[in-house]
Amino acid sequence: MAWLGWRAATPPAMMPATAPLTGFSAARAMADVRAIGERPHPVATADNERVHAYLADRLRALGVATQERHYLIDPKGYAVLRGWNPEISPSAELVDLIGVLPGRDHTLPALALMAHTDTVWGSPGAADDTLGVVAILETLRAIEAKGQPARDIVVVLTDGEEIGLSGARAFWPSDPIAAHVGVVINLESRGAGGRATMFETGAGNAAMIALFAQGVAHPVADSMAVLAYRLMPNDTDFTVSREKGLPGFNFAMLGRPQYYHSPRATVDRVDPRTLQDLGDQALGIASALAFAPGLPTAGRDAVFFDVAGHGLVHYAIGTGWLVLIAAALAWAAAYWRATRAGKMRPAAPAGGLGAMLWLLAHGVVALAAFNGLSGSGGHPNYYDRLAKLSALEWQAALVALAAMTAVFLLRRWPRRLLGLVPTLLLALFAWAQSVPHALVLGMALVALLTGWLAPTREETPWGGWLGAILLLLVVAVALQIKAPLAAWIFGWPALVLALAAMLVAWSDAAFVRPTSFAIVAVAAAIVGVPLLPLAHLTFLGIGGPLAPALAAFLPILAAAFWPLARIERGHRLALGAIALLLLGATAIAIHVRHAPLAPTVPPYSDK
Repeated sequence: MAWLGWRAATPPAMMPATAPLTGFSAARAMADVRAIGERPHPVATADNERVHAYLADRLRALGVATQERHYLIDPKGYAVLRGWNPEISPSAELVDLIGVLPGRDHTLPALALMAHTDTVWGSPGAADDTLGVVAILETLRAIEAKGQPARDIVVVLTDGEEIGLSGARAFWPSDPIAAHVGVVINLESRGAGGRATMFETGAGNAAMIALFAQGVAHPVADSMAVLAYRLMPNDTDFTVSREKGLPGFNFAMLGRPQYYHSPRATVDRVDPRTLQDLGDQALGIASALAFAPGLPTAGRDAVFFDVAGHGLVHYAIGTGWLVLIAAALAWAAAYWRATRAGKMRPAAPAGGLGAMLWLLAHGVVALAAFNGLSGSGGHPNYYDRLAKLSALEWQAALVALAAMTAVFLLRRWPRRLLGLVPTLLLALFAWAQSVPHALVLGMALVALLTGWLAPTREETPWGGWLGAILLLLVVAVALQIKAPLAAWIFGWPALVLALAAMLVAWSDAAFVRPTSFAIVAVAAAIVGVPLLPLAHLTFLGIGGPLAPALAAFLPILAAAFWPLARIERGHRLALGAIALLLLGATAIAIHVRHAPLAPTVPPYSDK
């Protein structure tokens, strides 16, 4: 499971320059990366003009009629520029580069491919957003090799994105070419490696997502990210077109986050495999849209998620109820059979439900406490935290493993009061790290209550397993009501595990045959393989300060592995294992806390 999860989070191999002309080749595109990303090129600089001249020549060579749009820099953008360069002229301009690749029918709404050409001050920007720009060039070349598209393709290379989306805000509301556009694909970057992710869409995306599923062979996308990004204050150029009501897709990569806006974001630090991944996905959906006789119409939002990068599952929001009903029926069948066979007391699942709440409470407090110990809980330098995300992710993984070990091997004590001591010590540790007191108090009360009420022993795995699955089902129902785009994260694991429980209950209620444990192992792998890369991308997206949110993944993994654990034994072994895991997390946290400011930090950032 871990190996498959790691593979899913790894970008594909770079296609050579000799690859078929109708495909995307990162080897071909890297020549443009080297030309554009050799030096910083922020707005209103000579290097910015150099990049524009190079791109205009490249677009014309591809048969794209190209025009420049000159705009005075808005007051907000000018203030940002003055912070970088106090000598900037009040009459400085930004320049958008707009091109059109003609399609067969100019009356059809056009497809727009958008990226920004400017960098922040002092950064070569070989990733942000050079990768997006060159991916558009290679995508155009590949589409031309396939033949003339059905509709015009408008190239929108904006200027001033790094000073407040200035170029996009000038172009989209009023430009005549903007009125011709019917759909937008935006390519962004917040790192220099990892998988490219489609993380944002326009409203009413169901038909668009169906086309995306057909056009992109190895997508990384899920509706939870779309929901989360809608709730976040972050913006990209796509924000402006989305606010105009245009449908579309927004892509970015999050790996190697230390090079975001960094003076060390040079060409040699870019992973060409990431460019290949971005290009494969962008070309897939751009081709589907460019050659389609008509664009998908807006309707309702869809629930969707990739299966470890191998295809996309998508369905209407209402279908989520069918998933939950099927999970509930399978759970009820397993419950009925296990109780009728005398292998589980009717109230036994309450113990498993309590165990998952115990795990969730301890996970939240422990992740928050170690986050505080690493210095990530306050207001550290944002770019320094990005540079240390890899270490912080290992720290979070060790803490999560410690919590998982604890719920399997440490939650039951012969003396109940003794079992509450670790919870109290963890709460005091979190309190000392300035974790919000309300969070510590609330989670500690949940942990103490569920620990006190924990059964002292369990004859079979049924009660704990079905109780754990029941929690997933309850959370999925709540999300289906309040946030249906995110309900799949709990709903589908609940369905897979409930079906596995039903199969085992009706074939081997005593839970002794090797085939029963094989069924559990396969179900755990099915649940875990997509979950691991999702957890990785989630951590890269939310960063260090929100690490406690990752505790939401713990009950899912615990429910998947519950029957494989010797949950009635091992106090000394558990204490030793947990101590080693937390010692490793402590070492990482102390190192991160006392490490000097990362050399990748932009010179203008608040130190």
